[in-house]
Amino acid sequence: MFERMSWSSAYELWKHSRYFFPKSLFEAPAAESVFVDYNQENYIYGYDWLSNEEMEERKRLIKDNPSQFLYFTQPTNKGTIQTAQMLTEAKDEKELAAIWIAATSFELKESDPRNGVRRYAYALHDAAISFLRERFYVWHHAMRRLVPDIMIPNTVLESLRCDEAEPVIGLIQMNAMMLKGSYTLLRYSSLSDEELAKEQPHSLRLAL
Repeated sequence: MFERMSWSSAYELWKHSRYFFPKSLFEAPAAESVFVDYNQENYIYGYDWLSNEEMEERKRLIKDNPSQFLYFTQPTNKGTIQTAQMLTEAKDEKELAAIWIAATSFELKESDPRNGVRRYAYALHDAAISFLRERFYVWHHAMRRLVPDIMIPNTVLESLRCDEAEPVIGLIQMNAMMLKGSYTLLRYSSLSDEELAKEQPHSLRLAL
């Protein structure tokens, strides 16, 4: 049997653990805008996560050979791209927390069932999703990856023994902090700032 947990209980755990991490973890990740030269009828607009090592090479490719980027470069993953957009659209820390918890616990549900991480990852995922469904179009059930990486070593995950959810919240926060330090969020756009303001590209946020 998996645990059941309310969103308010999950968020209380998040707030309790936040004091062990830098303030930057609880701010929306900054997306670096990159202009894409695209002179067709429609426009280019979207997000992607890139490791810091890949980021400069991708920016050079977009500048020097936009056709190569447009027609031959594959985005990383639909699920992680949606997570990126949701994080940038979050209105406050509660929404940010729910996105990080839901996306990361989705990956942690694949952990070894014997150590308790999987059990509480399911509970946290369901609690966060229940909150997000009132505010966002959440991830499609067929999406297989929602964060770019789980950066906590398997040896650490396998050595844990969890009999409550708080250590799993700590894992989620640690992983989010490492992702923010190791990956860059790029926002691709073929629109100028003025055009972007007029077009208002598709949002994942529900009309409230």
